[in-house]
Amino acid sequence: MQSAKKNWWLACVLAGSLVPAAALAGDEFDAMRERWQVKLVGTAAQDRGDSSVAQQLLSQSDAAQRALDGMARDPDAKALWKDLARFDDPYPIKASAAVTANAARLEQMARAFAAPGTPSWHDARLGAGLAVGLDWLVRHYYTAGRHEFGNWWDWQIGTPLLLLNVLTLADEAVPAELRRRTLEAVNWHVPDARYKTLADGKVDRKWAEEGANLLDKSLVMVLSGMLGKDGERIAAGRDGLALTLDYATSGNGFYRDGSFIQHGHVAYNGGYGAVALADYARLLYILGDSEWALRDPRAPRIFQWALEGFAAPIIDGAMPDALRGRGVSRHGQTDHKVGRGMAASLAVIADQAPPEQRAALRAAIKGWMQRDRTFGANYLGGADGKEVGLYERGLLQQIAADPATRAAAEEEGARIYASMDRAILRGRGFAAVLSMSSPRISSFEAGNSENLHPWWSGMGVLQLYGPDQAQFDGNYWATIDLQRLPGTTTDHSGQGRPVEWKKYPNSDTWVGGAALGKYAALGMVFSLRDVTGSDLHGRKAWFQLGDRVLALGSGIGGGQGQVETIVENRRLADPAGARLLVNGQPLGNGSVASARWAHLQDDKAGSSIGYVFPQAMPVRAERSERSGSWRDINGLSGPAGVVRDSYQVLGIPQGSPRYAYLLLPNASVEATRAAAGDPGLRIEANDEHAAAVSEPGEGVYAADLWQAGSAPRGGRDYVWSSAPAAVVASVAAGRLRLAIAEPTQGEKVLEVRLAQPVAHVVKLGAGVTVLATAPQLRLRIDTAGAAGASFNAEFILP
Repeated sequence: MQSAKKNWWLACVLAGSLVPAAALAGDEFDAMRERWQVKLVGTAAQDRGDSSVAQQLLSQSDAAQRALDGMARDPDAKALWKDLARFDDPYPIKASAAVTANAARLEQMARAFAAPGTPSWHDARLGAGLAVGLDWLVRHYYTAGRHEFGNWWDWQIGTPLLLLNVLTLADEAVPAELRRRTLEAVNWHVPDARYKTLADGKVDRKWAEEGANLLDKSLVMVLSGMLGKDGERIAAGRDGLALTLDYATSGNGFYRDGSFIQHGHVAYNGGYGAVALADYARLLYILGDSEWALRDPRAPRIFQWALEGFAAPIIDGAMPDALRGRGVSRHGQTDHKVGRGMAASLAVIADQAPPEQRAALRAAIKGWMQRDRTFGANYLGGADGKEVGLYERGLLQQIAADPATRAAAEEEGARIYASMDRAILRGRGFAAVLSMSSPRISSFEAGNSENLHPWWSGMGVLQLYGPDQAQFDGNYWATIDLQRLPGTTTDHSGQGRPVEWKKYPNSDTWVGGAALGKYAALGMVFSLRDVTGSDLHGRKAWFQLGDRVLALGSGIGGGQGQVETIVENRRLADPAGARLLVNGQPLGNGSVASARWAHLQDDKAGSSIGYVFPQAMPVRAERSERSGSWRDINGLSGPAGVVRDSYQVLGIPQGSPRYAYLLLPNASVEATRAAAGDPGLRIEANDEHAAAVSEPGEGVYAADLWQAGSAPRGGRDYVWSSAPAAVVASVAAGRLRLAIAEPTQGEKVLEVRLAQPVAHVVKLGAGVTVLATAPQLRLRIDTAGAAGASFNAEFILP
C-alpha cells in the first residue's frame, strides 16, 4: 500500500516534467538536495526562451554580479556591503534584520550561480565570492555559540532558511569546512522546531512554537538534516509539521471554517497564513519522495485548507487586505502580489493533492490568471521573481496551457469566517470584504514598527472589490485617511503609536452572522473602549441580498468628536473625470440634507457604484488629494518619500443614532435612480432589539437579533430566539430554507421560533432538532462548539 501511494505521488510529479531523473539517483539525501535545487531555480528543461523567464534570469544575474562587485573581500571587514551594515543599529530589530538581509543577498547570488540559463550559471568568480561572503557572515554573526540579539525570527527562521538555500545551490563552491560550520550554526540556533531557542542556545520548553513559525522551523530542520545527512533531524522536522494538523479551537492555527489565526488573535490567512501555505507546499514537495514522507492521517486537511482558507478568499487573484494583518503597511506588498505568490504555492500543493482537490485548485488558479489584470497582459511578466520562482512559473504555465483545466469562476454568495471575524460577500462582478473584531480577535496588529496607525482596521471596514482591481494597490494605505475607512462609524479617535503586539479588541461579543447561499445576515455590536479609548459605541448590521448589500446602524452614541458613518472612501483613478451625483446633481464637495441616492462613476478605473438611502439621509461629500509616506505607517522598511492620491468620501453625519444605506456594486446611474424609487426591500427593524430586512419579491427575510426576543416582519413578530442570533429565511418553490447562527459564541443552546408552519422536514443540519412544525416552527439548536457557524434546515411548506 505504501509503495503504491509512493508510485502514485511520483507519477503526478513526473507528469509535470519538472523533476529531472537525476534527482532520483544517488542516496536519498542527495536526491532530496537535487529536488530542492530544482524547487529553487527550476530545471534546464523549462523554456528559457520565454521573454519573461529570460528577463527574470538576466535580472538575477545582473543583481548577483552587482552584489559580487560591491562585496568586501577582507575577512576582517566590518561589513560585507555598505548598504547592509546596520549590525549595531540602536534599534535591535534592525540590527538582527541586517543579518538576514546579508543572508538574503548571498542567496540571491547563489540563485544566479545555480539557475540553468542565467549568464552567471556556475561562474567561478561568483562561486568564490559566495564562499567568501558566507564565511564572513558565519564567522562574524551567524555562529554556533553566539548569543542572539534583536528579533528571534532572524536567527531561527529568516537567516537559516536563506543559508540552507545557499548551501543547496552553491554546493561545489562551498568548502567542506565552511559547510560544516554553517550547518553547526543552524543547528545551534534551531535545535528543536517545537520550541523557541533562548539567546544562549538552550531550548525554552515553556514557549512552544505554533502555526507558521512552527512550519518555518520544521523546514529548517528538514533542510539542515538533508544537507547534513541526518535522518533523525529530517524526521523531527516532519513531526513538527504534523503538530500543525489539528484544528484550532482557540489561539493560533487553522479553524474548521478556514480561518487562520497567528499571534493568538489576528486574522492572518494572507500574512502568516501565506507563509504556512508556502511551507506546506515546500515540505510536501521535499518530503514526498523519501522515507520521511508525511503519512499522518490528518494530512488531507492541508488540501482542504488550501481550498477553503486560501483559494476561497482570493478575489480575481488578490488576497484581501482584511486577511493580511500588518502586511498592508509594507510598501510594494500588495494584495495582488500576495495573491500571485499564493497561487504559486497552491500550484505546488495541487501537484501533491488527490485528483478532486488537484482539479479544483488548478481551475481556481487558471481563473485568477485569466482575470487578474494588475500585472498587465502577462500574469507572469516582469523581472520580479519574488512571488513566483522559476519552478512555480513552470507549474503555472502548465496550468494556463492545459486544455483539460477549465478556469473556475468565483462562487457567488456569502462566506463567513466566524473564527476570525471576517466575511466575504460575493455577487456578480464584485466582492465586499467585511472586517470586524470581538473579544476573540483584535481590531488590528502593530509590531516591529509596522502598521503604526491601524486603529480602525477591524471596526466594520467594508472594502468593495470590483472592476477597479488596483483600488487597494499602489499607495492606498499610505494615503487614505485611516480614521475614515469605508464602512466604519468613526469619531476619528486613535492617536499616537499603538503598543506593539498588544491586543485591541472590540469588547462586545455579538459579532458574526449566518449565510444562506447568496443571502446573509451579519452584524457587530461595537465599542471603541479597548481600541482607541473612545466611548463611541453602537450596532452595525450588513445584509447581503444577492447582488447588493444593505448596511444598517442603530444605538450609535458617545464619541470624542464629530461622529460619521463612512459610506465610501474610494481612491480615484481619474480625479478630474470621476463624477459623484447625489439625487442626480453633481457633488464633489458639500452636503445634502436629505439624500435619496448617490452614484460614483470613475471610468478610468472601470467602476460604477450606486448608493441608495431608503429612509433619506443627510450626507456629506468630500473630494481631495491626500499625501502621505509609507514611512509614516511602517518605520521598519517604509520609504520616506511623499506620495499622493485622490479620494472621494461620502459620509453620513450621525446626528441621529441610526443610519441605512444600500450598496449597489456595478450599478448604472439609471439603475441606482430606479432602486431609490423602488428598492424592492423593506427595512423591518433597526433598533435595540433587532436589525431586519425582507425582500417580498424574493421571499427572503434576514435578521440580527441583538438580544433574546423577537424581530418583526410586516409589523408582526416573525422570528423569536432564546438568545442573540442571526437568521436568514428563504421561501421559494414551496420550501422554506433556514440558516441560523449564534454569533456571541457563548450560548450552548438556542431555541428559535418562526411564525410559519411547515408540513415536512427535508433535511436538518447536525445539531438541529424540530420541536414543533405547527402552528409555528420551533427548533432547538445545539450550538456548543459551533464557533459561530451557521446551522441549516429545509422544510416543505403546507
